[in-house]
Parts: sequence; C-alpha cells; structure tokens
Amino acid sequence: MPGFWPLASDGPDAFAQGLLALKQNQFDLALMEFTAAEEQHPSDARIRNFRGIALARLGRSAEAEAEYDESIRLDPRQPEAYRNLGYLAWTMHRLPQADKALHAALNLAPEDHFTRYYLGRVELDEQQYASAVDDLEYDSELWPEDPEFVLTLAAAESTLHGEGRSGTALARAGRLRLNAAQTVRYGSLLLANEPDRGIEVFRKLANEHGDGAPWAEFDLAVALLVAHRPADAIPHAERLARSESAIQASAWTLLGIAEARADNPDRAVAAFREAARLAPSDEDRWLDLTRELMARRQYDDALEAVRQGLASNPDSYALRLRLGAVDLRSGRYSEAEGIFRDLIAHGEPLATTYVGLAQVLLRTGRAAEAVDELRQGRQRLGDNMVLAYFQGIALDRAGKPEDSEQAFREAVRLAPGSAEAYLALGKSELRLRHVEPAIADLKQVLVLDPPNRQAKRLLAQAFAMQHNPLEAARYANDARPEPIPDQILKEDDFVLPPWQYPGKT
Repeated sequence: MPGFWPLASDGPDAFAQGLLALKQNQFDLALMEFTAAEEQHPSDARIRNFRGIALARLGRSAEAEAEYDESIRLDPRQPEAYRNLGYLAWTMHRLPQADKALHAALNLAPEDHFTRYYLGRVELDEQQYASAVDDLEYDSELWPEDPEFVLTLAAAESTLHGEGRSGTALARAGRLRLNAAQTVRYGSLLLANEPDRGIEVFRKLANEHGDGAPWAEFDLAVALLVAHRPADAIPHAERLARSESAIQASAWTLLGIAEARADNPDRAVAAFREAARLAPSDEDRWLDLTRELMARRQYDDALEAVRQGLASNPDSYALRLRLGAVDLRSGRYSEAEGIFRDLIAHGEPLATTYVGLAQVLLRTGRAAEAVDELRQGRQRLGDNMVLAYFQGIALDRAGKPEDSEQAFREAVRLAPGSAEAYLALGKSELRLRHVEPAIADLKQVLVLDPPNRQAKRLLAQAFAMQHNPLEAARYANDARPEPIPDQILKEDDFVLPPWQYPGKT
C-alpha cells in the first residue's frame, strides 16, 4: 500500500487524529476522524484522499474510489490521489483504469518510487514487458518477498532480453524459499543463461523426490535436452518411457527427441511411433514422427503417418499443413497445391500456408503467381518477415530484382535479428551491383552468425568487385564454395513436451 504524507502543522485536529489512527491500523477510527475533518473542510482534497485510504483498508472499494475521484476533482495537481486510485484499481483487476491513473501520478511526480513500482505491477499484468521491467527495476527494494511475483518478473526479463542475459529478478528468485512447482519455473528460466546451474536445480529435485515422483525425473530429462545434452537425457527418458505412468507417452516423445539429436534416427522413429500409438489424439506426437521421417527423406512413410494422425485428428490444421509439406517435399505438387489452397480458403491461414503454396508455384515455374499469392497473404495477415522474405525470392525468380531487393529490405526491418534475411538482402544487392550496401549487410550476417560461409564467400566477391584483393582474399580464405540451398518450406522443430509439476503425474 502507498505510504502516507505528513500533515501540515496547522492542519485540523480531526485530520491529525485520523492520520494517527490510520498509522496504527485503526481504520474505523480513522474513517470517523476523517469524516469529521471533511465536514469541517469539505474542499480539502487531502482529507478526501485519506478518507479514501481508510475506506480502502476497510474493504469498501467503491466508496474509496469515489473519494479519490473527488480528491482529484478538488485538486487535479496532486499525485497522491491518482496513485491511490491506480493502486485500488489494480487490486480490483481493472488494469486500464489503473494504468491511466498511475501514469497521471507519474506525470506529476516522475521520481516517485511507489508510483513506478505499482505502475510496473500493472504493466506486468498487461504483459507490457519492456515498460514493466523498466519501472520495476527502478527500485528493487520495493519488491515483496513473493516468489510468484519475482518469477513472473524473471520470465518477463527473459522474454525481453532473450537468452544469455539474466535479469535482477532471476537472481532474486534464487535467494527465495521456493516450493517444488516454483523451483521448476526457476530452473527453466535459469537454463537459458546458466545451463549447468539449471540442470543442477532439476537434478536436486529428482534426488529429493525420488522414484515416487516421475515428474521430477521427466523435468531433468527436459532440462538436459534444453541444455543440448541429449545423450545424458536418454537414460532418464527411457526409464520413464518403459514405466507405467500418466506421462508415458510424453516420455516416449522425450526419448525420440533425444535419440534424434544424438543422431540415432532408427531409435528416434521407433520412439515417436510409440508415443503416437499411446496418444493418437495428440497432434504433436504425429508432427514429431513425420518431422523425423521427412528429415530422413522417408516421404512415403511420412505420408502414411500424417494420414494416420489425421484419422485421429480430422480437424487438425497443423497436420493438414504437414500433409501439404510432405507432398511438396516428395514432388506431389498438384496434391500439395490443392491442400495449401484449401487451407487458405477455409479458416484462418498461417504465413507458412502461403509460403507452402508459393513454394509449389515456384517449383512449377509460376513465379508471378507466387508473387501475387504472397502479396495477398501480406494484405490478409499484415507485416510478416517470412512472407516478405519469400516474396523477395519470388520477385527475383519473376525477373524483378529491384522489387526483390525492397522485399528483402522489408524482411530485415521486420526481423533485424535474422541472419538469413540480411544474407538474402546482401545477395540481392550484390546482383544489382550495389556493392557498398551489400558489404554492410553481409558483414551484419557475420555479426549474427559468425561461421556463415556463404556470407564470407559473397563478401569475397563483393571486395573483388571493388578491386580490393586483400579484403577479398581474407574472406575467401574462410569461405568454402557450396551450393546455395533451394529455399523450401522448413519443418518445425520437435514439439518438446511441457514441464511437469507436482501433482500432475
């Protein structure tokens, strides 16, 4: 609750007695005194504000809100009433009202720590992570020793900053007393920044809870996979998969992912098949199986598997999209085109649906149609990096290199962290002999993806075009000629089962 403000020395006695009672948590007495003070000085905005505090403490929220509103009407330049109104609205889960009132308070008192803290809490609930983190980190001394709040803020920091940067909240969470479920959340956040410490959190949970808690060993296996240690995850996942528990199908999925990442494809396929057999109504199990079969170019088996999945999940958009992808990869272009067009015509298409159709059109020599379909996709779905990127490819195939360059530039704008987008833009610029911008964009590829050999090879060409043999040789020494891969619809990654918590298994 916000703090109190000192009473002026010449204030009314009833007001002074009300403040004293409020500080002693005697809320009924405080209300009585503030009511008496209000009768004496009905135009005093401070009295109405403190009367609102007393009413709020007594749980009479509607009356408290009315007092704060009246206080603001009497003196719209006082930040305290706005702050108290915002706090009250937040406790009542009326976030837009709270946001508006607290911003008004902050405009009047920009350095007020309490206002920024409560505004940060509102923004956190609204998932406005950038402003929430900024306001809450302004004074971390105000944070309560509340694991739920600290973990939620830590997740917001992780979303905002990405992997490799831990925030203040994650460090604070490590010093709190967490229950088992909260420890799972803490460990999952820790993995992104300090994988070894994160694994130890899950290993400790597994040791503490023993064989009677399969959820704990399951989470240890997930942690090992997240930390790119599939070989270490295999024995844990295999033990769970061969036991009878509520998470057996998910354990088979974990085993399949671990075996695939450990380069044991036959074992991976067998595990994914078992997961799909145990949970046929879970579309994710079929997506994992078909992804592995496609990676092995076993398209007939993938086609049969996705049809089996659709038999159990006839309304699955994801599986129908996967059916189109299998047909595309296996050269069944007519079938793939029909599937993608049907998905676009019915329901809410995804960007990948338009890309799938464009792939078919490009492979069948209809680049102009691909450009048109992707343009329609962008009109329907709005700004989207994938659509802009593939529109650049289609425009280039359609013989419109200048338009292609602009599409790739738009892809970079929409995804400034994408090395692939910068690579396509640099390549397009180089074809148009825009050498200086091409060099700048290809160097940005190496900032985002230092080992990228294709960018190095193109940089060597660019410097050769500039008659700069030294720089050309430097990049050529690092680059090895390799064919430019055909841009085709990429499969999604495996669908990693979610973390398990006590009481769920």
